[in-house]
Amino acid sequence: MARVDVLREVKTGDVGEPQLCLHWCRYRDSGSVTYGYRLVWRRAKDGSIQAARGQTRIPSFACAEQLMQEATKAGWGNRDATELEAAAERLRKLGYKVDLASGYIGWPDKQTERPDKFSQQGTEDAQLIHQWTH
Repeated sequence: MARVDVLREVKTGDVGEPQLCLHWCRYRDSGSVTYGYRLVWRRAKDGSIQAARGQTRIPSFACAEQLMQEATKAGWGNRDATELEAAAERLRKLGYKVDLASGYIGWPDKQTERPDKFSQQGTEDAQLIHQWTH
């Protein structure tokens, strides 16, 4: 069973009523880590997540679009897990150790030969990983 870390959230409605939420999440499952979005309800009674076993009722497409627009306004609605994985792979090919669970980018050991500085692409990839994994 995957563990889910909610990194960002926007929601509909007011406290004290059921709220549909859009999350940017880290999914951890037996050693692997992936990222992505999910839609889920929070209960009116206590604000806890209502588990739906992989399904969530969405009242309207407009409601989902509203949440996506709010996430975009908040600065995180443009995230793409495929792009995150591609950035990590480019850095790994350069010899960097990348841990998407923590957002760590560094050297695997003291003996690894190090370039003087990141390339422009390497810098952008490192920034993307840092921002999207926290």
